[in-house]
Amino acid sequence: MKELRPIINSVLNSYSGILFLARPAAGLAILLFSVLISPNLGLSALVCVSSAYLFARILGLKEDFLRLDFYIYNPLLVGLSIGYFFKIDPLSLLFLVLMGIFTFLLTYGLSSAFWYYFRLPVLSLPFVVGSLIAALASYRYSNLFVKSLYKFPTFSYFSLPLWLEGFLRSLGAIFFMPQVMVGLGLFLVILFSSRIMALLSVLGYATGTMIAYFFTGSFQEAFSNLNHFNFILIALALGGVFLIPSPKSYLMALVASAIAVPLTEASQVFWEKFGLPAFALPFNLTTLLVLYALGLSGYRKLTLYYRGTPEKTLDHYLTLEKRFPARTWEVDLPVSGRWLVWQGPDGKFTHKGPWRYAIDFVITDEAGRTYAGEGLRLEDYYAYHKPVFSPVTGRVVEVVDSLPDEPPGSANKDYPWGNHVIIYDPRGFYAVLAHLSPGTLKVKKGDWVVKGALIGLCGSSGYSPEPHLHLHLQSGPEIGSPTLPFVFSAYLKNGEFHDFSLPAEGETVEPAPPERRLKQTLNFLLGQEFEYDFFKNEEFKERFILRVEMAPDGTFYFTEGKGKLYFAQRGSAFYFLNFEGPRTSPLRYFFLAAPKIPLLLKEGLSWEDYLPLEVSLGPLKKGLYLFILSFWPSFLKFKARYQALNRFDFKGEITFNDEKIKTTVRLAPGKGFTEIKIEKVNENLSFRRRTNHEQESSL
Repeated sequence: MKELRPIINSVLNSYSGILFLARPAAGLAILLFSVLISPNLGLSALVCVSSAYLFARILGLKEDFLRLDFYIYNPLLVGLSIGYFFKIDPLSLLFLVLMGIFTFLLTYGLSSAFWYYFRLPVLSLPFVVGSLIAALASYRYSNLFVKSLYKFPTFSYFSLPLWLEGFLRSLGAIFFMPQVMVGLGLFLVILFSSRIMALLSVLGYATGTMIAYFFTGSFQEAFSNLNHFNFILIALALGGVFLIPSPKSYLMALVASAIAVPLTEASQVFWEKFGLPAFALPFNLTTLLVLYALGLSGYRKLTLYYRGTPEKTLDHYLTLEKRFPARTWEVDLPVSGRWLVWQGPDGKFTHKGPWRYAIDFVITDEAGRTYAGEGLRLEDYYAYHKPVFSPVTGRVVEVVDSLPDEPPGSANKDYPWGNHVIIYDPRGFYAVLAHLSPGTLKVKKGDWVVKGALIGLCGSSGYSPEPHLHLHLQSGPEIGSPTLPFVFSAYLKNGEFHDFSLPAEGETVEPAPPERRLKQTLNFLLGQEFEYDFFKNEEFKERFILRVEMAPDGTFYFTEGKGKLYFAQRGSAFYFLNFEGPRTSPLRYFFLAAPKIPLLLKEGLSWEDYLPLEVSLGPLKKGLYLFILSFWPSFLKFKARYQALNRFDFKGEITFNDEKIKTTVRLAPGKGFTEIKIEKVNENLSFRRRTNHEQESSL
């Protein structure tokens, strides 16, 4: 039974996956629709999927088949289409087996080619090709073709407006069940799973069908055309799946639905000449063309990892954007000790135009001065001859070390960068450290340097009125190439830990190097296990074991059998990256209490973090807020603040509207978490790790 569970879940997900929902419960509801409305359809689909899966096992592709839903839903759709045209008998069963295998092979080949050459999903294109082949072949198979199948029950208990009946029947037509009650059931499944999807399905259908009405002049004809299910699928795909939900993605979904109107009509006219339906060809062509154009144009909100519903994808995207800004390079601070940001991006002096993304550092005293005494000598300046370190790991591509330091108050306009080092980072950019002191550089062209390696000493060469350090990233190897935006991986500012951000002008910062002991405490190894007791209001509830596992992409995660909590060490902090699983999983509270842990805890150190709504709110609130956030991303300002009590303990406070959640975390000096406490209104939760002695005593 345990081995059958992933197969069952994958088959159920394939049903819901046709509507871009990864929910076994939704898939089960759709499966029941197909079986109850037409057993012929339901059995045909299952035979086709089963044959594809068994053939994938023969090829050794079992895990891939179960993991990627398009491998399953394309044979499933082909099975539905064959079941719609043919009665089940021994010959049609053989035909279903052959077409299931063919559709899998077609999906496997096309998906690889589409992704390799175009970075595009295969969608349901294999279904379109497979179903057309099956329908064309039927002209030669007189023993299979059936002109009238079992009649679908109509459930005509009441009359509906034509536009509503047309929408519901078109929705049902996606599964070859163009019935009002089926469409209503499917819409309820969509609405329960995703309010964003429900809105998009209505808007996409209304947009495409109304434009068809304008062109044809017939309301009856427009709203009776079942091929308009293509507009629904286009809106779902572009508005909520392959683009991050936003006003722009919604607009793109409506525009694409409108574009698909002539294509839908043309496809219908062409294929009707052969007595064939157009299937989902308009949906596939329109969606793929729009996605390809957006990819070429550099659209920034293409979905990199769809998480089962638009709401979950949006939540994940907004959280990652705040925690780890996308498409912005991160580097280390190139200095030690406390330095002041003298000039930042778009600064008031020199950081303008193509060279806007740059930062200058100086050192100041308590009075805010950059020098001691009268400041007439270079040696008077606190920054002069202070060590400069590499902010990246890479290859040195240029070194200039022959220009003199300029006296205070003067500047060399002919060689504005002064002595400098350019380092190529394999991630695809160049780091520039400028105004270095002559004769102090410790690297030469061609050297390979790592983060933190000594580069030279701060000077005043070039356009430098006083000793300071200039840092920027650029797109090319030549000095003066256009600069690129960047952030620092970690730094301390006024007793606060900051990461993946850039300090503002006038702020004093210092590096945040990780403490070796704490790195080891939070360095979890594959296969390690930790046993915990869960208490609610001091009453024992359950005992569970956390085990460290590894995902296919190499990311480590904790699991207790119900959920997955992904984690990683990045730079100077330990992060919980993502939670997957039911709300009942204790891992959700681990994320809540310790989403980010600086690897240099000391009394008084504080930090902030952003939490995904997935781990912090209930289903109803979460769904409502994410629906609003898809239109207004800045609507919800939701942060959590944490403060270290000592080297191994810290507390947190999460505020949402008038609600407050308090957390306390105690780390084990050896490895992992000793205790996690969550204090909510009228509810206290605690997770206490059992010691080796306690575990041995219970055996």
